[in-house]
Amino acid sequence: MHQVLRLEELVRNISNSAEPTSQGSASLLAFACCCKSLEGPVMDALWQRQADLSTILKSLPADSWTITEDVFFLSRNLSPDEWQRFKRYTARVTALGVPNMHSLLSPASAGISTDTIQLLAMESQRGGFWPRLSQLKCDTDWSIVPFFSFLLTPTIADLDLTLPQEDNRLLQPALSLITHTCRQLQALRLDVNTYCPLSGREIGRLISASRNTLRRIDIRPLAPAEIFPAIFDLPQLRCLVLQQPRFPNQTLPKISSRLEFIYLSDKLGSNLCLFLGQLSFQECAKVSIVGSEIVQLYPLLNSLRGAATTLATLYLSPTATLERSSVILLCSFINLTSLKIRCVCAHPLTIIPCNFQPTDEDIIEIGKCLPLLQTLNLGSGCRTPRLATFASLLSLSRTCSHLRMLITRVDFVGIVGGSDQSNHLSLRASDACLPRTRSGLNTLNVGNSVLPDTPHCEWVVALALVSIFPSIKFLHFSSTMEMNVRWVQVQRDILACQRIMDITQAAAVFKTIDRFP
Repeated sequence: MHQVLRLEELVRNISNSAEPTSQGSASLLAFACCCKSLEGPVMDALWQRQADLSTILKSLPADSWTITEDVFFLSRNLSPDEWQRFKRYTARVTALGVPNMHSLLSPASAGISTDTIQLLAMESQRGGFWPRLSQLKCDTDWSIVPFFSFLLTPTIADLDLTLPQEDNRLLQPALSLITHTCRQLQALRLDVNTYCPLSGREIGRLISASRNTLRRIDIRPLAPAEIFPAIFDLPQLRCLVLQQPRFPNQTLPKISSRLEFIYLSDKLGSNLCLFLGQLSFQECAKVSIVGSEIVQLYPLLNSLRGAATTLATLYLSPTATLERSSVILLCSFINLTSLKIRCVCAHPLTIIPCNFQPTDEDIIEIGKCLPLLQTLNLGSGCRTPRLATFASLLSLSRTCSHLRMLITRVDFVGIVGGSDQSNHLSLRASDACLPRTRSGLNTLNVGNSVLPDTPHCEWVVALALVSIFPSIKFLHFSSTMEMNVRWVQVQRDILACQRIMDITQAAAVFKTIDRFP
C-alpha cells in the first residue's frame, strides 16, 4: 500500500467522497479490505449516516430477528457479546433517522415492534448506543415515545422531531426528557401538537436549555406564545421558522440574537408588526412572510425598516394593496436581490377585492431604486386590469442590469399597438428608447396576460420582448388553453428572433472587418 494512504485524513476524505449507493458501499468495503489501517476510517464513512433505524437493527445476527407485516421483531434474547458487536456499529453513527412506517414519505420503512424498542431501551441503560450522534431525525408514533431515551444523547446538535398529534398525555414527558438530555442543540425542528399549554411551556424550557448554542428554530404546526421569551434570549439564533405563531401582545426585551433568516407562515395574527419591530436586523438577509390572512403592506414594511440596508430577499404574501406610500418605503431596501409580492388573487378561493395595482411609475421607481434586483415578482396572478406596459419593461431593462427573472402581467395590447404595427417601437431597432446596454434577463413569467387578436401578433410580441430583453430564453404563462397555444407560438418566435439578431450582428462584424485594407 502506498505510504500516502497511511494519512488518516486523506483516507477519510476518500471514503466520504463515495456515493451513498449500494455500489458505493461495495467499493468502500473493498477499499477497507486492502489494509487493516484503512478499516477504521472506512467503517466510519459506511456507518456515519443511517436514514433508517431498522437498517442498523438488521446488522444483528440473522437468526435473532424477523420482519412480519413490515414490522421488525427480535425473535430471541441477545447475548452480551452480540450486544457489544452491535454497539461497535452504532458507535460510528453520527446522523440517524427514525422514519414513520405509516408516513407517505417513507413507504419502504419497516416499523419496530414495541417489545424490540423496550429491549433497546433496557440495553441502553447499560451503555449508550450513540456516543457520536450529532443529528437525529425522528418521525415516530406513540409506541416509541415512552422509550425515547434510547435515542437521545448529549452530543445531539441537530434535532428534527415529529410526534403524533392525536394525544398529548405523553408529550410533556418526552419534551422534558429531551430538555434534560440535549443541552447543546444548534438546530431544533419540532412538529408536535403544541395546542396543549403544557407542551408550550416545555418547549420554552427546551429552547432555554440550549440558550448559548441554538442557531436555528423551526416549530410547527403552531408556535405557542410561551416560547417567545425564550426565543428573545438566544444570542446565537440566526434562523427562525414559525408556522401559525401566536405572537405575544406585549412588548418584550429586544431580541439579543442577530437573525439572518425569518420565515413566518399560516395565520399570523394582529401582533405580527409588534413582534417584527422588536427584532434585531443588523445581519438579516432574508424575510419570507406567507400568511393565510391579508398582509397590510405598509405597516409590515415599516416594521422591517431596520433591515433596509441588509435585506437581500423579501417575500410577502398575500397583500391586498400596493399603495404609493408602500412603494416609497419599499425603495429604501436598497440591497434587495429578490423581491416577491403576491396579491390576494393568488388564492383562487378568495373573494376579497384586490387593489394590488402597481403603476408604470411604481415599477419604474422600484427598478431605479433597487438596481441589484435579480428576481422581481409583482403579482403575476392578479386579476385587476392594471398591467405593466412597454415603458416600465424598458425601464427595468436599463436600470436593473442584474435582473434575471421577472414575474408580472403585461399589457401586450398596448405593446402590439393595434393594427398599425409597421410603426411600432419594437420594430425600430435604432430607436433611442431601446436599451443601450445588454439586459441579462432570461426568464419572463407573464401569468395570465392576454394577447390581442391582431394579425401577426405573436411575431410582434416576440420581437418586442427580444428587443427589450435580448437574453430572454424562458417564457412562462398560465392562461386558457386557446391562449396557451398562442403563447407557445410566441416562444418559438422568440427563438427565431434571437437567431436573426445573432446572424445580423455577425454580418455587421464581418462588414466592419471588410472596411479595413
